[in-house]
Amino acid sequence: MSRLTEEQQEKIRKIFKQTASIHQTSRKTKHSRKAVRNALGVIKSIPNAPQIAPRKSKLDPYKAKISHLVKEKKLSAVRVLDDIRELGYPGGYSILKEYVRRIRPKTAKIPRPPIDHPPGEEGQMDWSPHKVTMGGRELVVHTGSIVLCYSRYIVTHHFTDETLPSVIRLHEKAFAEVGAVPEKITYDNMTTVGRHIGPGKVWINQTFKRFAEGYGFEIVILQPGKKERHGKVERPFRYIEDNFLNGREFADLEDLNNRADYWRAHTANVRNHGTTRERPVDRLAREKSLLKPLPWDKSDKFYKEVDRLVQVDFCVAVDKRKYSVSPDLIGQYVKVRLFRDHLEIWTEEKTDCRHVYAEDEHSRQVLPEHEKIYKTITGQRQLLKDAFLRLGKAAEDYYEGLKRTRKSAAGYHLQRILKYADRHGADVVSGALAHAARYDAYSANSVLRIIQGRKIKSSSKKHNYKPIPDNVRDWLRTCDVEEDKPGHFDQLINKNNPSPDKDSGDE
Repeated sequence: MSRLTEEQQEKIRKIFKQTASIHQTSRKTKHSRKAVRNALGVIKSIPNAPQIAPRKSKLDPYKAKISHLVKEKKLSAVRVLDDIRELGYPGGYSILKEYVRRIRPKTAKIPRPPIDHPPGEEGQMDWSPHKVTMGGRELVVHTGSIVLCYSRYIVTHHFTDETLPSVIRLHEKAFAEVGAVPEKITYDNMTTVGRHIGPGKVWINQTFKRFAEGYGFEIVILQPGKKERHGKVERPFRYIEDNFLNGREFADLEDLNNRADYWRAHTANVRNHGTTRERPVDRLAREKSLLKPLPWDKSDKFYKEVDRLVQVDFCVAVDKRKYSVSPDLIGQYVKVRLFRDHLEIWTEEKTDCRHVYAEDEHSRQVLPEHEKIYKTITGQRQLLKDAFLRLGKAAEDYYEGLKRTRKSAAGYHLQRILKYADRHGADVVSGALAHAARYDAYSANSVLRIIQGRKIKSSSKKHNYKPIPDNVRDWLRTCDVEEDKPGHFDQLINKNNPSPDKDSGDE
């Protein structure tokens, strides 16, 4: 800003004498208020110059009391407001807060040397809750994070809790992704890991201690109040919230974690870090040789496990890709273990199969042995269907009902019903099929209960089913059930099983 000439300063003085306002003088002279004040500073001794009276404040009568409460009692502005309102203070909180801020003694900041983290030495772990939109609802997830202090490489995972299994799972994920372990990992006080219980005394969770010993890293529980010591892991939580979570919606927790992993790989760990001015992945490449290698017996055991339903195409879906399983598992839930370079499908604590990851989305990967089994089963199903339909017209209708209600499990019921035909006779089973169909009872168990003269459970509430007497099986064997009127069978039951209570046999 250029210096004002004597002529400009004189003009400012003249207008100020007329207006007695710095603001009006500034507007009329088109100079800044700072320039006007500087020009007026040389005329303080000029006779007749207008004097600006200090503006009165509602705080004025109470300033002595406020000063005592702030400087001597060390009260907050909120507490001061309560006290001076009892004395009649009519003003608000904002001007009081600003005044307290000006008069409060400034505490001297203790200089702290920067914390040096040699490569490979330390990682930090912590939790942070975040609100996310998931499945159309706002929910709270718990973000677990591990940061390698030298490289600033970050590994995160979102959970529904902060339990010990979640802590262990986060560590396993970090070790698997990095392929190594730091010398030590630091933690704030947390029951799942450890906490300070007295001067110089630290309690460590024994389960987590055994886990740490298995991977060879040291557990360090930081002293309470040492937040600056844990800044490497705490500061990125705001970065995660602002740059990843905010403004996004997620289908479920799996979707959230899949997209979080992609974001870390393509954004967080490949950005130029604000402090190091380098990409975390580049610093990790230099740091990795100084980290501890994974224990030989742990290197192949890092996996994420999810439950999946085996669909009718004898495949499970993982990340928009399908992988085959044994066709006899159709309709069952299996465990899918996701390793770094492959996945395994487990059922009843046994491995069913192993797949390498498919590259293309929406692809279907079928193992040759599964294709062979499926072709064999498909041929067997046709033979099974043909044998079942030979039971007669009642079997044809019942077969359609089984396909409609039991879907992929229909073959199981066909096998059982054919065994009943071998044991009790085709005519008995045919009659039982016709009667079960009247009550929408499509299952092998319903057919067996009819043959045994027991009640069946109907899928339709409109049916009132009566218990079957012992001699009904003989009637099933000798009568063409499908040609009888629907009431004929019930009349026979009522005749052979009289009851004083009309509804005594209803379900």
